[in-house]
Amino acid sequence: MSATSSPLTVLQRQLADPKSRSRFDTALCSWAAQDPALADLGVHERLSEVLTSRDYARHDEVLYALLQRAALAGAEGVIAGEVVLNAMLPAVPGIVGRVIRASRAAIGSFGARRGITGGGVSANEANADVQAAAIGHLWEQIRCYPLRRRHHVAANLVFDTQRAALRALGVDITQAVAEVVNMDDVAVHQPPAEKDASEELLELLSWAVEQRWLDEQDATILSARYFGEQMGRDGVATDRQLGALFGVSQPTATRRRNRALGALAEAGREWQRAGRR
Repeated sequence: MSATSSPLTVLQRQLADPKSRSRFDTALCSWAAQDPALADLGVHERLSEVLTSRDYARHDEVLYALLQRAALAGAEGVIAGEVVLNAMLPAVPGIVGRVIRASRAAIGSFGARRGITGGGVSANEANADVQAAAIGHLWEQIRCYPLRRRHHVAANLVFDTQRAALRALGVDITQAVAEVVNMDDVAVHQPPAEKDASEELLELLSWAVEQRWLDEQDATILSARYFGEQMGRDGVATDRQLGALFGVSQPTATRRRNRALGALAEAGREWQRAGRR
């Protein structure tokens, strides 16, 4: 697939067109006058600056305000949806890569699955098709976002898009190899995959963060341990590797990991009581 003709590139060009940017600026200027959460975002360039900063609470506030408008019928909902879609497009290559790897791993480990191809993503299936599907699912998640979920908004969009894409391909997501979304820099950077992570752990971790059983440091260290690039003999990152990754001593990494696992265990008990399994 040529990068110049990929669905993602074509869409990026469309949304970067001066007419599109003018529509975005007009809408943002109007919304900034109405909504305190968008008060300093009267132009699209300012929105981009905010969403590429490391102020993650502000990311949630802004994206949530935009998603509230994206849920509306009519032109306003469409424009708000396009603004969010444009902000989330850097996450699409990571989603596509994870969907393809997870689908192929499911085929290799568990046999053929149902779906258009008869078994998820085959080795011959065009990356362009998966990319176009991921963009479509992302748009659907934006327009139908559950507004009760006010925290880790970008992470929720990425995770739900990935899950929807796997389901649409006929992959049994309870068995497919998948990846957790790192809550850090989620709108721009995607973390690498662990080769044998379960969907159940992904859902538990995502739920635990959303419900604030885990703080950002806990989520980051568990993401790195179970779904990061570093891997020890038992298939997860060792405390020594975690320490090197985060610039802390091994005992400190062990202490942080134990704290995070304790919080996750508490979340797991609540998860079961809530009937989520």
